[in-house]
Amino acid sequence: MISAMRLRTLGRTGRHAALAAGLLGLAGCADYHLTVPDSDPFTPRGQESAYKTYNTNAFLWGLVLDPQVLPADCQGQGINDVFVHRNFGQDLASVLTLGIWMPAEISYQCHAPPTTGGTIPVPSQ
Repeated sequence: MISAMRLRTLGRTGRHAALAAGLLGLAGCADYHLTVPDSDPFTPRGQESAYKTYNTNAFLWGLVLDPQVLPADCQGQGINDVFVHRNFGQDLASVLTLGIWMPAEISYQCHAPPTTGGTIPVPSQ
C-alpha cells in the first residue's frame, strides 16, 4: 500500500501512473444476460453442456459480423436465455484497434418444450 507521504513525493506524473496501475488491477469482465420471464431451461439431446457457446467478432465498428447469424439448434423450441461475455483482453483489443475489431463470447440455452396435461390419480376408497 502506498502511504500519503509517499504519494506527495511521487509528483503529479507518478500519481497518475499509480492510479492507472491501480485501475488496471481492478479491470475485469462484463456479462450481459437476457432471459424470458417464464424461464424454463432445457438441454437438447446430443449437447454436452447446458449452454451452447460461440466466439464472435465484429469488424469495422459492427459493419461486418463474423458469424453473420448464429444458429440456435433448439429442436423447435425457443431460446430461454442468452449471455454476452466480454473479458479484459477482448475489451483491450477493442480499445487498441479503435473498434475495428471487437471480439465477444455469446452463449445461449434452449427453452423447455411444453408439458402435456394429465390427470391426477384419485385414491380409491
